[in-house]
Amino acid sequence: MKLHRFYPIFLLMIFNSCEKPKAKKLEITEVSSYHAATDSPAISLKDSALIRQKTKLSVKKQFDWFGNYSCNFLRMKEESGDLRGWGMIYINLKRESATFKLDSYIEQISEELIILNQNESEIILSLKNQKDYTFIIHKKENKYFLKSNYIEKVVGEKENYLLIKK
Repeated sequence: MKLHRFYPIFLLMIFNSCEKPKAKKLEITEVSSYHAATDSPAISLKDSALIRQKTKLSVKKQFDWFGNYSCNFLRMKEESGDLRGWGMIYINLKRESATFKLDSYIEQISEELIILNQNESEIILSLKNQKDYTFIIHKKENKYFLKSNYIEKVVGEKENYLLIKK
């Protein structure tokens, strides 16, 4: 008699252990949520994977500018032999923030930047609080050049700076 009570419980345990893996449920949910958001006809799993792959490629291309840029420049022309005559420019571009730093014997400046526009060969940044001061980084044959009306105002000379990307 005890065996008859145990047998249905045993079958129920076996049946519950044969459920589909949770990962497949997540993938199906993701596809159905994409379908609901676009109001388009049903999308196959293959099409969904292709859409996700294309999205990742376009995001990667857009974020090609992220990194650390730096250069040194002669700040005081009359003091070229003295280390204090030189200055450093640092630009740090991250996904969530961008910063500009200028360190020299005369000044130490640190400013937050925002991205105004970007394409494959050029990115345009500006000061966060003063959008009329711009920083343009131009890429030409794996070399990066910086031009900025803000640096012109601070340093007093119009110049293009060769940046090193790290």
